[in-house]
Amino acid sequence: MTTTTANETWLAANAALWDARVPVHTDSDWYDLRGFRAGGLALDDIERAGVGDPAGRSLLHLQCHFGLGTLSWARLGADAVGVDFSAAAVERARALAAESGLNARFEQAEVSALDLGRTFDICFTSWGVLMWLPDLGGWARAVARHLSPGGRFFLAEGHPHLFIWDDVPGRDGYRPLHPYFRHGEPVVDAEAGTYVDPALALGLPQYRWNHPLSEVVSALAGAGLRITGMAEYPVLPWQPLPWMTAADEPGWWRIPGDPFPLSFTITATKD
Repeated sequence: MTTTTANETWLAANAALWDARVPVHTDSDWYDLRGFRAGGLALDDIERAGVGDPAGRSLLHLQCHFGLGTLSWARLGADAVGVDFSAAAVERARALAAESGLNARFEQAEVSALDLGRTFDICFTSWGVLMWLPDLGGWARAVARHLSPGGRFFLAEGHPHLFIWDDVPGRDGYRPLHPYFRHGEPVVDAEAGTYVDPALALGLPQYRWNHPLSEVVSALAGAGLRITGMAEYPVLPWQPLPWMTAADEPGWWRIPGDPFPLSFTITATKD
């Protein structure tokens, strides 16, 4: 099997997983659709600060799941377009857009192959997005293809250092399981389940790739983008490791003593 064919097979399996997750996620307290319908925003402080005020600007949200983030940017005044590879997610996002009357549209596409034939003032993506991409080069070129000259790209993501740790603690505490530097093949989880309900089995696998920070930066620079900012944080908006504890800020998690970064952000532009 060629690399291209293998990637297509893995991506199709991941899309099927996300299709199965959509009804579970939309009914979960995690995504709080009730709060969104009451006028809330499905955006955190890091995302809001990194993107800035989107009012009156065009915004492309890559890997948007079922659209709550995209619709939140629209609620803040953006002319927003969301993209996801899950057909079920895009269908649900379009229904939510029609229900809410917000200025947002949704397209189904695998992000690396995306070509909407237009550019945007802002390109945005966040939280648990890069691990689903076997090729960051294609992803970065898609960002560059859709970003207007002088526009802003903002990424908020879990730190790749997280990827190495076993989520089952050993007797001596932290226990490495996966390499930081990837070697082409994905890590395979035979039963992926869902983070909104760890006890729920969906009967589907997932395929994921770790991307060191150097690979992320190099992919964006190689696509012609100029990095204008980067930051690392000791907090994360979900709890992937059992030794993480709730942070002082509601909705955030950290490790006592902050021994290593849990998340990072990158801001870039196209000259």
